[in-house]
Amino acid sequence: MTTSRTLATALLASVGVLALPSLSHAQAAGIHRTDLQREDLSVPGREVVQVLVAFEPGIVAGNHHHNGEEIVYVTEGALEYRLEGRAPVTLKQGDVLFIPYGVNHEVVNVGTGRSAELATYVVEKGKPLLVPAPKKPVADASDFDDMRGSKRLDLKFADEVPLKPTIFDSATAWEDEP
Repeated sequence: MTTSRTLATALLASVGVLALPSLSHAQAAGIHRTDLQREDLSVPGREVVQVLVAFEPGIVAGNHHHNGEEIVYVTEGALEYRLEGRAPVTLKQGDVLFIPYGVNHEVVNVGTGRSAELATYVVEKGKPLLVPAPKKPVADASDFDDMRGSKRLDLKFADEVPLKPTIFDSATAWEDEP
């Protein structure tokens, strides 16, 4: 590499560090963050933040959430995402995932080598990018037991119970009778 190329690379690196001071985060062992950009959006009070996050094999990014949406693009390896209220999903290079505002989640490198994601956040400006999840969920089912002695309803959702056929399942049920 020529001397001018080395100087140019060093200059660009130092400008990048100075341009993104508010993006510096403590890095956990085995997790490597490269902050790429932070820009205001046309929506008042919102900004976009892009970060390249690399995980060494077996590393877990502990349970946390963000003050906005996260759009994930896996750039390398295999990562398992465990979102609160959903079954775990494993993404490989080229796969994407949307994580809604405030949803607690953790990420595990389940590959044999280094894995990485490009994380794009659309977040509230001035709030922390990453918020550790509380040890106990904010509310669990026992918090909703009726304290006045009434029976608690046992709700079942449609996707948990197969539906029984009815007359409305027939194509002719909606036709006018002759």
